[in-house]
Amino acid sequence: MAMLNKMQLMLHVAFFPFKDLLYVRNDELVETALHVHHQNKKSNVRIKAFLDKLYPSLLSVCAPASLDEINLLLEKFHPYLFQPYFPSACSSAEEMECLLYDHYFLLIHQFTRALLSHRDGEMVLKYWNHELGPEDGQLADVWQSYNELDKVHLFSILSRLIPLDLFVAYYYASNCLYAPLQLDGLYQHINLADAPLHDVLRNGVAENHMHASAAFTFTMLWQSCMNFNGDFSRHSIGLYLKQFKASYSCKSDQIKEYILTAQLIRHVLARYIATDSSMQVSKWIRENLRRHAPVIQDLIANDTRFATVEELKQGLEVIKKEFVGDDHTYGVDWIFSIFREYRHINTYGENIFLHQVMMHKAKLTEAGGTTAMSEFLSLFFRYLRIKNEFYQQVNQSNAVKGLDYFRSYFDRATSGFNSQDVRYFQDMLRNLFQNQYLKKVELRLSIANRESTNRKNILRVLQAYKQILFEDYQIEQNSEAGFPRIGIVYHLIKQKDDIDKDWRQYQRDTSRLEFLHYGQIQQQYMDKVHMLLRLRNRIPYLSNFIVGLDAASLENNTPIQVFGPVFEAARNSDNDQMLMVDRNGHKTRQQSLFFTFHAGEDFRHLASGLRRIDEVMDYCKLHSGDRIGHGIALGMSVDQWVRENGQVILPRGEYLDNLLWTWGIYTRSSDINSKTYAYLQHKINEVAGSILKDSFEYHISIEMLYEVYRRRFRPIKDLFKGSSSDSIANAGGRRGNRYLQFLTRMYHDKTYLERLAAPIYVKTTDIEKEILMDMQRYVRDKIALNGIVVEINPTSNFVIGDMKSFNDNQFFQIQEQSSPNAPNALISVNTDDPIVFNTNISNEFAYLYYGMLYRGISRSEALRWIEYIRKSGMDTSFIRDNVSNYEYLRQLDCVLAALQDPYYCEEG
Repeated sequence: MAMLNKMQLMLHVAFFPFKDLLYVRNDELVETALHVHHQNKKSNVRIKAFLDKLYPSLLSVCAPASLDEINLLLEKFHPYLFQPYFPSACSSAEEMECLLYDHYFLLIHQFTRALLSHRDGEMVLKYWNHELGPEDGQLADVWQSYNELDKVHLFSILSRLIPLDLFVAYYYASNCLYAPLQLDGLYQHINLADAPLHDVLRNGVAENHMHASAAFTFTMLWQSCMNFNGDFSRHSIGLYLKQFKASYSCKSDQIKEYILTAQLIRHVLARYIATDSSMQVSKWIRENLRRHAPVIQDLIANDTRFATVEELKQGLEVIKKEFVGDDHTYGVDWIFSIFREYRHINTYGENIFLHQVMMHKAKLTEAGGTTAMSEFLSLFFRYLRIKNEFYQQVNQSNAVKGLDYFRSYFDRATSGFNSQDVRYFQDMLRNLFQNQYLKKVELRLSIANRESTNRKNILRVLQAYKQILFEDYQIEQNSEAGFPRIGIVYHLIKQKDDIDKDWRQYQRDTSRLEFLHYGQIQQQYMDKVHMLLRLRNRIPYLSNFIVGLDAASLENNTPIQVFGPVFEAARNSDNDQMLMVDRNGHKTRQQSLFFTFHAGEDFRHLASGLRRIDEVMDYCKLHSGDRIGHGIALGMSVDQWVRENGQVILPRGEYLDNLLWTWGIYTRSSDINSKTYAYLQHKINEVAGSILKDSFEYHISIEMLYEVYRRRFRPIKDLFKGSSSDSIANAGGRRGNRYLQFLTRMYHDKTYLERLAAPIYVKTTDIEKEILMDMQRYVRDKIALNGIVVEINPTSNFVIGDMKSFNDNQFFQIQEQSSPNAPNALISVNTDDPIVFNTNISNEFAYLYYGMLYRGISRSEALRWIEYIRKSGMDTSFIRDNVSNYEYLRQLDCVLAALQDPYYCEEG
């Protein structure tokens, strides 16, 4: 972890001048560098003011050993801030600004040379050791310090700090890849796989854990912002910008101004470059925009303020009216109408823009002249700072752990697109399909409240999918062309309920489920699942496309008890047909619904994470082939967790559930330490006593508490119908039944719910450690024996979970490396949310692969292991591949037709 912290600090220091909006006014750096260059008496004052501004921003995202470490890194990457560094001829601010830009590009150049290359027509990580040359200059020792495996971590951190399209564009320019054709097929993918890993992955991978709302790239989101033209308040982009929090010195209420300023700069620079001009940008604006020139110049170049939204919109309208000859197509990036030679190139407009910037910079360098270069790069770096700030608000670093923190990123990142538009799904799927290895992809969608809305959403996804199959895979000419197959997994979003409950009110009116804790929420889940089942059972072949059910979002929000009856109802085969007949009279078999469940991902106590995984397996009716999402608790080192969590704070009721679950497992075990068992009994009585206080505590046994723990997995409203079938109640007669009813109702009574929700400190003693080791071994074995698949998401698990590096992924503990044969536990490797973590499925495999090498596993063994989990992911995908392409496409057509046929509507 220390090494990763060092890397993160190094990158933040290296790129601070254009990483964010901290130095939105570049003249602060220019003036400081000038004072230092001329050894002015005020240089120390300038440097101190500079450091006083920079330190807080770095300390908010990094963990340096000391301020001295920051100073040394600054001197390493930005020596001009501490001593005369540039040629002595430099005398003006304009010359100094150009020298600073040259220095920024030198840093970009050195990192690009060390980290990027290309192979087989695509961009790849330069995973091999970097051969030093004179160009590396003061960074030569940096690359000597990091070996091939360290570079993987360096790449990962950099990719979540700054969009890598800047480095890719620089790579193209430095390798003279100027022809438009060279960009064809370039999106945002940089392949981390080395050649042997590539040979394994090209056999096909499955993406089984992909949230559809986050399956796009930052570049897609940025292009939406750069091409937006309308009222922010009425568009999904406006909702996104409302949630954006600009950092450091920027005001959050100005974000629309930032975005429109970037859009205007992009338009001006693109049109300026397209005229092939080497004059100053300001002169070009005067010649081309005439009477509007002063306004435009002030809007894009004024460093003292951002113009208002209205001023910027007017400026954009001026630009568009002056160039009315453009045949711009709605929904397509403006860049394609400016650089027409790229129109038939499959790439993002942003890649074209950056490509053109790099080429024009080279032209200005050749032409000479400081002023033209200074103005051009000043605007470009202003654009970069806005874009990079925006990126850091979308993409999550690993500075703060926990799913609740991640949730704010996810909500912000996924609100920027309108998923009601078929084009959204086209862009999203087209982006996913750029990965040459992808053969199957499951998309996770939320279940809408109305069936008609769900039908429309399914229709949009499948229409977009079919359009891509026609346009990109030409299936009309060749139905047997290879293409990825898709499926939809609907997820229930975990919700939190309030504790202002009174079961007596419910008994007076049994329609008032809001008086039972999670009663109303459970019923909403149940209604959604029944609606989903009816839809699958009514439309032929739809069961081949709606393939799974999931529960996702904040793990601490909703107890597993709420979901148990819901998933049991979804698995009830009484409601499923075996055969259906389509409109052409063909008989088709119904595909059963598979289950997956986010559990053991984000927990207050390791026992809580393990318990939830076990509860999902038992009470949500998981069968062989079903999956657990993340399951970080399964592979976390107990020793390490105990060392770092000597005291844990969690709700009293959660701790009681952990104790009762553990007690229940131990009572079924023949190998139990009597000391541990006695400790458990003591802790259960102690915690239960603090909840019950003077309410029957001397008449209630642990067996009865455990029975109530198990009863809570029944449908909530059924718990109040009365039952005499419980073994404890029968054994205790009428009094035992009364106690059982009391304990059940306790979980729906405000007084007791307050006590259950009260946070308490729990000390992780040696006995607690022993218990955790037993429980982790028990749940791991159960996962393997029952054929449950664990969905591993290396980047997501590293960023959200309490891991030191990719090499500590739970994968390495779930699957024992020492085993000579393939491990029993089934694994599926996935990406989770590409927009937030800036990753893709093949790179997730690569992170595990390099993690194996880091742990001393030979390349041949690592490749064998990757092949095993690659095949495991394909085999355990909920998408079946037991029909030919011709039959698959026929089924797709039947589903599309039925979704638009009134006969199949909910009223039909």
